[in-house]
Amino acid sequence: MRPAFRSLSLAALPLSLGALALGLACSGGSSGGSAATPASTPMGAASIILTDAPSDQWSAIEVVVTRVTLLNKTDHSKEVVAFQGATAKINLVDLDSVGELLATAQIPVGTYDALRITIDPASVNLVKADGSSVPSNLVRVAGSTVQVGLSSDLVVTASGNNAVQLDFDLGHPLFLVPLPDGSWVMNLQVKHRPNANGMMGMAQMAFRHRRGTIASVGASSFVLHTDSGNDLTVNVDAGSWFFDADAKAVGSLAGLAPGKNALVSLRMQADGSLWAVRVWYGANALPGWTPEGHVYGVDQAMGRLLVSTNASTPRAIAIDADTAFTFRTSQTLGTGPAALANLWTGFKVQVEVKDPLQVPMHAKSVNIQRAVDGGVIKAATATSFTYQHLLAGDRMHAYANAFSWWYLGFPGATSGSSGAFAAAVTGAGDVRVQGVSDLVWNGGTSAWDASNAIFLPVALPQGAISTSYSGGQMGFTFTNSTVATQTISVSLNTVVGAQPVVLEVVNQAGTVTVLPLDASTWGAKLVSPAKARVAVVPKPDGSFAAYAVVVFTGF
Repeated sequence: MRPAFRSLSLAALPLSLGALALGLACSGGSSGGSAATPASTPMGAASIILTDAPSDQWSAIEVVVTRVTLLNKTDHSKEVVAFQGATAKINLVDLDSVGELLATAQIPVGTYDALRITIDPASVNLVKADGSSVPSNLVRVAGSTVQVGLSSDLVVTASGNNAVQLDFDLGHPLFLVPLPDGSWVMNLQVKHRPNANGMMGMAQMAFRHRRGTIASVGASSFVLHTDSGNDLTVNVDAGSWFFDADAKAVGSLAGLAPGKNALVSLRMQADGSLWAVRVWYGANALPGWTPEGHVYGVDQAMGRLLVSTNASTPRAIAIDADTAFTFRTSQTLGTGPAALANLWTGFKVQVEVKDPLQVPMHAKSVNIQRAVDGGVIKAATATSFTYQHLLAGDRMHAYANAFSWWYLGFPGATSGSSGAFAAAVTGAGDVRVQGVSDLVWNGGTSAWDASNAIFLPVALPQGAISTSYSGGQMGFTFTNSTVATQTISVSLNTVVGAQPVVLEVVNQAGTVTVLPLDASTWGAKLVSPAKARVAVVPKPDGSFAAYAVVVFTGF
């Protein structure tokens, strides 16, 4: 069970900020492809990479990705299978700042402008932050397949390299919607995010360790048959490090043999090839440990970190006097337990342990890959702002030199004005404004500065539409945190591309249907006194804009 103490609290949201990226790197690869493709068709390779971001409300959001297909631009009926299987269970909560290399696949040369991603609805497993699971009969999936158009074409060549990034918008209030009957509806919210750095961005990504068995061994490479059922060709150079778990000693490439178990830390070159960073191997199954993970707790008194594992439960990592702490490898934060004062729940770390078989494990080094803070924004000025943490204590962050802010889902519409940001915070009144920030280490002040702030939609309690929608406005009444009735005016943007998502959840004799509502129907559907839930974001003028609206019928 995850510890009850949580310093990063986004409790008003169904889910905190998240993303899923699929990097499609066309180079050399090994498995996948369409069975109907003629043998003479020129082929390129695609690497499927999943990424995400942490959620403060959930210990696990597990899904099995069963199929990923690319759609030919000239004919969408021509689908090419990039991945297909039934064992690729992914915990979306854990995939933050690292990539899950799902598979590599050979696909026909051509131009693709869309993808389809399919999950197994029966595989969805939701575990809340307190460790309690949502019963499977209370989880409904509204559509297990989603098609995503690419904002720029994916042109696959026999020797070229490409990258496509898709965001599973887990921070969207409609991704997981709690219903009045206690059940949850999952609506896949997916969008394409262009990767400005292309394959170089993939080369800079840290990959989640891949587990499997050795299929074959060459002079300077080996093939790993992953636990997802795919084969990865992994190259080895002088920088690759091996550990023989049976002998509990440093090993070598020569120690690998077909059938042995292995856990491999990977890096990807700009040409799409995979290279081994660290390899743990043994005749018996290796312990289920994950060197990278989210920080779930910091125990300064005992000198320990609680870090997530692939079993969705935290593991204690002992911090010794010689444990070195860095931020993104290049900046030093300190050494030993005293450096724990600079870490808290929500950070993403890469831990190098002295012995992976030791209990508890002892950290040789802790590299902070991503530093974050978030929750209720208590106050903001032109020079700094403060996140409220009732148990851990409030944390104030100065604006970094390149500070910017925006609304979740609209990273292209950023502002660098700290004054406008502060105005939106102070104008929010009783609706508790929430946000999340990436932090950078300021060596001069030995403190974390905020490089950005993202306003998260505040999911208000269930209430009712008190004033019917008209002229882009509606009234919404709910019971606030002081158990008082509060009514706010909410604006709904009708501009295409900036509209809030509006859904109607209909219950007909126990059958629940989720229907999207076009802007042309808002006047007929968003009427008083309909039951509803509304998620809003604050505006610098002190008003509120709708991010999402759900109206309930038949409950």
